[in-house]
This record gives sequence, C-alpha cells and structure tokens, in this order.
Amino acid sequence: MDKTYQQKKDALARSLEDLSAPFGKQMAVRAAGTDGFYFSLNASQSMLSASLIKLPILLCACEQASRNPGLFQNQVQFTDLEIVGGSGVLQILSGRTWSVRDLLALMINVSDNTATNLLIDYLGSDVIQNWIRKNGFTGTVLGRKLMDEAAESAGRRNRISAADACAMVERVMTMEGPFSDDVRRWFLHQQFRGKLPALFDELPCPVDVYNKTGEMEEVDHDAACFVCGEHRLTIAVLSEGVEDRQKVLAAIQTIGRKTADYLLSL
Repeated sequence: MDKTYQQKKDALARSLEDLSAPFGKQMAVRAAGTDGFYFSLNASQSMLSASLIKLPILLCACEQASRNPGLFQNQVQFTDLEIVGGSGVLQILSGRTWSVRDLLALMINVSDNTATNLLIDYLGSDVIQNWIRKNGFTGTVLGRKLMDEAAESAGRRNRISAADACAMVERVMTMEGPFSDDVRRWFLHQQFRGKLPALFDELPCPVDVYNKTGEMEEVDHDAACFVCGEHRLTIAVLSEGVEDRQKVLAAIQTIGRKTADYLLSL
C-alpha cells in the first residue's frame, strides 16, 4: 500500500481515538471502509438503542419481503389509540391505513415511533428478536415497543452495540432486491442530519451520507455510511450517560467531518 495512503488511514484512526476516548465507556465507535480502514472502541458494548432499534426492524422486514415480494404493498390499519408521541408525523396526519412500505419509510426517514410500533406488531416482536439472534447481533435486544413507559418501568429495554449498528447499516448498503434502492434513499434523505453529517451537510460536498440517528435522555447515536466516489466507509458512534449533550454532539459532528475529509483526500 502507498505509504501516504497508510498515513491518511492512521491519521483518521488517531482522530477517532482522540475524539472518542475522553468519554471512556460512555462512547463506542466502530468504523470500517471498503479501502480497508478499520477502527473500533468499546464497539461490542451494548447501550440503550433509542431509535437505532429501527435498523433491525427494517432489515427483518426486508428479508421477509425478499421471500414475499408483495409484503411492502400490504396495508396496515390502525386506530387513534395506537398513536404514540415522540418523533414522527403519523400523530398529526389523518390517514389510518398505510402500506408496510410507507410505514418503513416513515420509520427510517422521519423516525416515526407510531410507524415503528405498528411494524413491530405486524412483523411480530418475537420474529424480529429471532432475526436479530439468527444474524449474530449479540449486542442488540428488542425488549419493548417505543414510548412504552410501563414496559420500560418493568426493566424491558431496547439495546444495540456500535458493532451491530455499523454492520446493520452496511447490510442496508449492500442488500439487493427490487426495494433496495428505495430503502437506501430513505437513509440518504434522512431528516435528522444534526450529528455525523452536520458540519458539511448543507455545503457543496461530494460525500453522500446515509444515516440513522437515535436520541433520548443522555443518549445520542448516529450510524451512517459515507460514500465518495468508489469509496464507502460505514461508521457508528454511540454515546450513553453523558450529561453535557453539547460536548458529545460536538464530538460526533467532528468525527463526521474527519471521516468526510478522509474520503475526500483519497
């Protein structure tokens, strides 16, 4: 390998270390590139997932759709009683019948919690958890539906690791099928862009970012694939228990900027 190329990889690894290590066990990072770049810090550590739990729900649905191509067109009906708060738009829209495809799109693109819960019911929580286990995602658990305070009080939590989140995003980027391009567009046009892509997202930049965030009290995550030309780098940055949110957001945003700069330099 070209020495200068190796130096660039080493410099990015040092940057990721310098930005994440000060948080200790409260931050986890996994990054892997098609050019051989690799970085891992606390990556197997399971953390509260927040909205990253939507990644295995999506992938489970996509696997089922690969066997049943009509799945995405199936209609799901629901009532006002099934609407939950938090992120999403179904709580303000009037429609009460949506296709599986549109619920998945809302779950990823605007992180809709009601759509997520409807999909958990439609697919089956046991089916999703079995998919997680079958695919070797040992740091991930679907313990409850979203905004379910009673389940949370009973100790049922959704969890994910940086290693699992990174692998799931990579799977999204490489999966094939008649719906795969649509799915990737949901990530590319993600409405929550304030973390890994924040420092360059509105600037003229040839780096595309396909991402999914997660956040709750003292939890901030982003899992993304950066694409520039022929190069692809998938990265997940998870944080839990950091009281100073601005500090952790600044670190995640700078990690994103360093990642984009690295790809631009190749």
